Amino acid sequence: MTSSKPEQTKDLVWDQHLRWLELISNECKSNQIKRARKRRREESPGKA
Repeated sequence: MTSSKPEQTKDLVWDQHLRWLELISNECKSNQIKRARKRRREESPGKA
């Protein structure tokens, strides 16, 4: 993940912040995939 924070500034809080952002991004993508699968199952003609 890229950031606009200066390269010389390295600290644990900033690194943790970036990890949280990445985690949240991955969770959002996962949830989008799950919702799309659910929609496809609900819209499938085999489902009565």
